[in-house]
Amino acid sequence: MDKYRLVEEKFIGAQGFIDDTADARPKGDMGEVDAQCIVRITQQAKPRGCITTAMDMLASGNKYVELKAMGKAINKAVTIAEILKRKMPLHQITALSSCEIVNVYEPLEEGLDTVVNQHYVSCLTITLSTDLTGIDVHNIGYQPPLSLSEIQPGDHHGKAVAAS
Repeated sequence: MDKYRLVEEKFIGAQGFIDDTADARPKGDMGEVDAQCIVRITQQAKPRGCITTAMDMLASGNKYVELKAMGKAINKAVTIAEILKRKMPLHQITALSSCEIVNVYEPLEEGLDTVVNQHYVSCLTITLSTDLTGIDVHNIGYQPPLSLSEIQPGDHHGKAVAAS
């Protein structure tokens, strides 16, 4: 690919995973999505920073937080969600999807054709909520909070435990 340069990169079906202006959440599911309740997890992100960010969002009065990851960052998002669930009682809804990435390469030399490369990447959204407001318990990806015996003592907020 030394004789080509990337001219265009399209993310089809990746709303909410790539840009901040659009979100893949259907209308009516927990109301309008607040961009301040989304934690995008990348391969380079440190788990401790993501956990702190999510905990701060929940402590500041938000009822829920969304963890979003694509590709190789999905396992990190699952780990972060499990750690958060062990710090405070949280309802969880997991949604898995995929998006298409289309790369268009233009030749740098005469006589070569334009190359279009298409591939699919898995996308994961984990919604963690402190209460059942807007949560569909019949959703196939729903998981109830852990029992209080499974939550590590001294590692959760007192307000969250008192509310349950």
